[in-house]
Amino acid sequence: MTSEHIWAWLQTKGNILKVISDPERGIIEVINEKGEILIRKTNLSKRQVETVERNFLHHIAKRINGREPTRSCENRDTFDPMIV
Repeated sequence: MTSEHIWAWLQTKGNILKVISDPERGIIEVINEKGEILIRKTNLSKRQVETVERNFLHHIAKRINGREPTRSCENRDTFDPMIV
């Protein structure tokens, strides 16, 4: 089983970039519509790749393969400005 995740990243000009992230292999690649590799980061730790997925890709891209992780309500801030 592969740990590779594929993302579609929509740019402001309408271009769609394909992002491949693999925490087990420590790789993140950004590929344009022509199939050219624009960015390739290797030798990353599993934690580094997972951090990029969680803090960047989950917000700006749509995951193509696999299921999107559900966003838990438990992690939300419980701050209520009306309670002193």
